Amino acid sequence: MKVVFFEAREYEREFFQRELKDLELEFYPYPLTEESVDKAANAQVVSVRVLSRLDKDLLSKLKGCRLIATRSTGYDHIDVEYARKLGIAVCNVPAYGSGSVAEHTVALMLALSRRLIESIERTRKGIFDFEGLTGFNLLGKTLGVIGAGNIGRKVIKIALAFGMKVLAYDIRRDEELAKTLGFEYVDLDYLLQNSDIISLHANLTKENYHMLDEEAFSKMKDGVIIVNTARGGLIDTKALIKNLLSGKVKACALDVLEDEYTLRYEKELLLKENLEEDKLKTLAMNHVLLKLQHEGRLIITPHNAFNSYESLQEVLRTTLMNILSFLEGKPINLVQ
Repeated sequence: MKVVFFEAREYEREFFQRELKDLELEFYPYPLTEESVDKAANAQVVSVRVLSRLDKDLLSKLKGCRLIATRSTGYDHIDVEYARKLGIAVCNVPAYGSGSVAEHTVALMLALSRRLIESIERTRKGIFDFEGLTGFNLLGKTLGVIGAGNIGRKVIKIALAFGMKVLAYDIRRDEELAKTLGFEYVDLDYLLQNSDIISLHANLTKENYHMLDEEAFSKMKDGVIIVNTARGGLIDTKALIKNLLSGKVKACALDVLEDEYTLRYEKELLLKENLEEDKLKTLAMNHVLLKLQHEGRLIITPHNAFNSYESLQEVLRTTLMNILSFLEGKPINLVQ
C-alpha cells in the first residue's frame, strides 16, 4: 500500500514513518499540482493540505487513488463531488484547533482595538509616546459571528466574557445553547446592520462564496471591524479594499486571503504559460492588502490561527486514524 504526503513537514514525516512503518510512504514538501502529480503515481492514498488545489483535471490524473486524506478541516480545495464520481473517498480533520483559532481570532480583535501592532512598532523605534494610539474597548460592543460551529461557539464564549453582546448567524441553530450562553441567533442582514465587529467562522461553499460582497458591506455600520480566520473566499477582496479605503470598514484583521496560495507560490504561478486572468487579479489585490497594513488599520497573519502545538498533534493523530480506518474498511470523517 502506497501513501504519498504533499506539503509535508519534517515533524509529519517523522510521525508517519513511525506509525505507518508497514506501508510504502513518500513525502514531498510542495503541494500536489499539475507539475507534481506524477509523484502520486500508483498511490492508493494521497494526503494534502489546503495549498493543493484538487480540481477535476488533477483528480482525473490520480490513477489508482482510493482516498484523499486532507490534513485540514476545510475541504474547499478539493472537488469532492467529482472525486466521488471517480470512486475516491475524501476525509478531513473535522474539529482540530478550534480553541487555537478562537484564541487567535480574539487576539486579532484585541490587536486592533488596543492598537498593539502600532504600539510595539513605535517602542521598537525607541519612541515611548502614546500620542495618536487611542484604541477602543470590546466591552459593550456588539459582535456578529457568522458560523456558530465549533470555532464560532468558542469565540462567542470568549466574547461574552469580555462583556460583548453577541449576534450569531448559522444555517443550523441551537436555541438551547444560545439561551444558556446568552447570545442571539439572527438573520444575516440583521447581523450585518447591527454589528460593531463581524467575525467569520463559516466553511467556504459555492453558496457562501463572497458572502461579504459590495452589497453586504453597504448594509454594515459605518466604521465596522472585520475579522476573518475562516476562508479568504468568504470575502470579495475588491469590495473589502474599496470599503477599507473609503473608511466604511474602520479596521480589518485577516488570517486568510482569497486564493492565498498565489502569494506563496507567485513566482511559479507567474511563470505558467496559461495564467488565468482571475488568479492574476487576485494576486494583485492581495499585494494591495499587504501594503495597506502600513496604514495601521489592517492586520494580516499568514494562515497561522491553527498553528499551536496542540492543534498540530491533533491533526497528526486524526489523519493517522483516517488512513488506518479506511484501510481496514471502516472509514471515518468522510466528507459528504
